[in-house]
Amino acid sequence: MKKRNIFAVSSMLALAVMGSGMLSSCTDDFEDLNTNKTQVDPGDLPFAAQCAEAMNYCYAPHQNMFQFWTNLTIDLYGGYFQTPHGNFTNCDMGENRGHSGGMYENYYLHIFNNTRRNITNLEKQSKPGLAATMRIVQAVGTMQATDAYGPLAYSSIINAESETTYRFDSQQKLYEQMLDDLDKAIVDLKAMSDEEKVSLATYDTWGGGDPAIWVQIANTMKLRIALRLSKRESEMAADGYDLKAIATAAADNTLAVSGKDIVIKDQSNELKRMFEWLDCGMNANLVTLMVGMNDPRLPLYMTKNADDITNEKGVTTPKGSVYCGIRYASGMKQKGSDGWYGYKMSQWVGSYNTPLPIFKAAEAYFLLAEAKLRWNIGGTSVKDLYEQGIRLSIKNELAYKGSFAGIENISDADINTYINGTTGQADYVDPGDSEHNCKAVNTLGVKWDDAASKEDQLARIQTQKYIALFPLSNEGWAEQRRTGYPKFFVALVNKSNGAVDTQEGVRRVIYSSNAYDTNAEGIKGGIELLNKENTSKKGISGDKGGTHLWWDNANKGNF
Repeated sequence: MKKRNIFAVSSMLALAVMGSGMLSSCTDDFEDLNTNKTQVDPGDLPFAAQCAEAMNYCYAPHQNMFQFWTNLTIDLYGGYFQTPHGNFTNCDMGENRGHSGGMYENYYLHIFNNTRRNITNLEKQSKPGLAATMRIVQAVGTMQATDAYGPLAYSSIINAESETTYRFDSQQKLYEQMLDDLDKAIVDLKAMSDEEKVSLATYDTWGGGDPAIWVQIANTMKLRIALRLSKRESEMAADGYDLKAIATAAADNTLAVSGKDIVIKDQSNELKRMFEWLDCGMNANLVTLMVGMNDPRLPLYMTKNADDITNEKGVTTPKGSVYCGIRYASGMKQKGSDGWYGYKMSQWVGSYNTPLPIFKAAEAYFLLAEAKLRWNIGGTSVKDLYEQGIRLSIKNELAYKGSFAGIENISDADINTYINGTTGQADYVDPGDSEHNCKAVNTLGVKWDDAASKEDQLARIQTQKYIALFPLSNEGWAEQRRTGYPKFFVALVNKSNGAVDTQEGVRRVIYSSNAYDTNAEGIKGGIELLNKENTSKKGISGDKGGTHLWWDNANKGNF
């Protein structure tokens, strides 16, 4: 497909969400206000800029795109953040098509549009090592998008099947393509020429120009994929993909080897603006886990309450006295209305200069721990891998966020105390409205127990991985849906009109109105694929938030 045509495809599938000069939050006509009517062909940009854009937008650095990308959807559903008011219906399980297209648009316009074109051009120039980095970025972006929506238009764009309608691929086929691309990328990275290494250094915001780090990223992705598809092992085997073998091949050289978190510096971290706009707060699911377990990362992640909060009984919680999050789907009052207090709860610790996180190296240890538990891969015990993951997470978070939190040290003794802790999640107490209060739903402590069942061992691994992944809601939510851990508080308010089951919670992001407008026939076929892969036992199907993705297999348990 020619450069202009692939740009037309991406523009058709995704409106540009790069509105300039937006200095305040918007709650009305959100989609229109966040859409720029002027397009610049990324193919006209310098080569390094084209590569960097795809990489940087795996954690969107633009204010309106960021809010549209995850903060109005995945950040809420994944239990890390919560809208502190009722202006957005997504915060009460009422998925809004106008607010659900950010991940879709970010992927097609900023990631896939650049990676696919660059891969083609670099291969023509006999630069397979550079193409390999774009294959990995493309796999990362594709995984984010398919884990949000399910089926996507992919191979039909790559193969230039049409210029008007873009056929969707099933989630299984998307995952198989990711694995193929990662395998090729690893081979080509290992053979990268010196000339290519010089070029890599001009755009590499992820690995600092080191091909070895890229190989570790690719292997971490392969291990992540193998475990993500663990409830579809037989179906993948039928297509020639042995998940245990894939995990085994990847296990020896993941990001656990370098211990390096992949973060992007010198880009604007728009999570800060979400809190300044009073459109984002900390989620009670995360806060109560960390409070109950006495997690030393708490002050690195969040502040205590930002102001005095007085509840309906007249009891006041003084400013700066407690860590308090907002319960998802609890029917918060409208922004600015009488009695609105959500903005006074705990705040995120960070600034516009906080580097954008892409991968947390600790994740690799938790993946290895589950791979050992599930498939007996490697010679290190599950316990040791689990504890190494916790230690690396705490040390890396201190290096990453310590300067923003004003914390210089977390001692080994403090880390050991945490690892040997036996307390579980704290009960939820809302300082502003006692009707939101509820008992803890995760009772296991941090301390490892070799005598525990596999299910309880998995729960510990997944809970600690969930905490370590913060604020990467894409991955945290996907793993919570796959395994059920950590357990989330049940919604108090369900505005989905039956599209989402209250007990199960949201299982996917719905396709946006823009996606329907630009590729109606493709969406129709995508929904047919979604229904074929759906396993919901709640009578929910179609383009709804309660429909299960393919890997979210309700017909199979964790073991």
